[in-house]
Amino acid sequence: MLDVKLKFQPGHADGKDWMSGGPVKVLFWNVTRSCNFNCQICFSNSGAPDPDELTLPEAKTLIRRAHELGVVDVIITGGEPFMRPDLLEILSCMAELGITARIATNGSLLTEKLVERIRRETRTTSFLISLDSLDPCIYSEIHRVPPIQLEKALEALRFVRAHDFHTTVSIRLTPRTLPGIIDIVDRAADEGWATISLQRPIFSGRVEGAWPPMFDVLPLLEPVFEHFLSMPSRWRVETYMPWARYHPVIQKLEEKIPVGHVGCGAARGIAVIQPSGRVVPCVCFDVPASAMGNVRDQDLRAILQESPVRAMMKRPQDYGICDGCIHLSTCGGGCRATAFALSGNLAGADETCPLRRAAPRQ
Repeated sequence: MLDVKLKFQPGHADGKDWMSGGPVKVLFWNVTRSCNFNCQICFSNSGAPDPDELTLPEAKTLIRRAHELGVVDVIITGGEPFMRPDLLEILSCMAELGITARIATNGSLLTEKLVERIRRETRTTSFLISLDSLDPCIYSEIHRVPPIQLEKALEALRFVRAHDFHTTVSIRLTPRTLPGIIDIVDRAADEGWATISLQRPIFSGRVEGAWPPMFDVLPLLEPVFEHFLSMPSRWRVETYMPWARYHPVIQKLEEKIPVGHVGCGAARGIAVIQPSGRVVPCVCFDVPASAMGNVRDQDLRAILQESPVRAMMKRPQDYGICDGCIHLSTCGGGCRATAFALSGNLAGADETCPLRRAAPRQ
């Protein structure tokens, strides 16, 4: 996804060269497609469970194989991961092997007792809770749940903070959520939330009410960035956009605060396991053309190291992506999910790149 993180507190900073194409060390794992929300914007189009989700024995085999390959961190998501009744067993299996977990959830099923168990029995380090708005009516509209669910999300954040987990709130950038972001920045400062993740939807999964794909949202975030800079305690900004360093808004921001360009690790340093075991490069890029394999019938090492999709992500110049651009080695050809959404071609152009926008048209 295209993501900007506002980080309030010193902590983990990803400084690796995301274009280096080293071994996959981090997995995203959509442990279920089942969800008790029906969000307007859902990267995985969740709701009903996948009829062929990995069983617990299969899940434990996957964990052991990932550990053998050097995976050290798994980001657990869904759907709503806590809709899976054996989630704690999965987390405990990971903990036995020394694998840390980060959990992305809507927070509705978290209780203080459950959070205590997760702290005690697993190696979970952080929670990301979808918030999107502090207005109960807007929250209800976006998530398609009763307005009272907003208070449950805020209560979940209090449980997470009280047990000393790294706490991130996510906001999907839409015309409805933009006006309320500054209020969430203020709330984050007051409540001690560590990170705000501003996520620009890519046109995959379920997307309603978002800006058109070619709309440049970064200029609209300048007031948010300025407000964040005014906070008495703020640390840095991280971008997860391949071409972010070439965007004038980000270049201006870099003059005022450290900005880390994490770029796009899809099929380079990360991969995504879907509920049925299918492997894809990105949480926003689950289409037949992007499939890397399936852990049920293929060796995980071969999927992560030998997939043609990974070869394309590692060496975009071999596939004619952004042919002739001098920045290809640092940009990687932009976002493949966006390029595919715009062109229907896995090796198509990411026309949202600011360099392409600025280039004179022939």
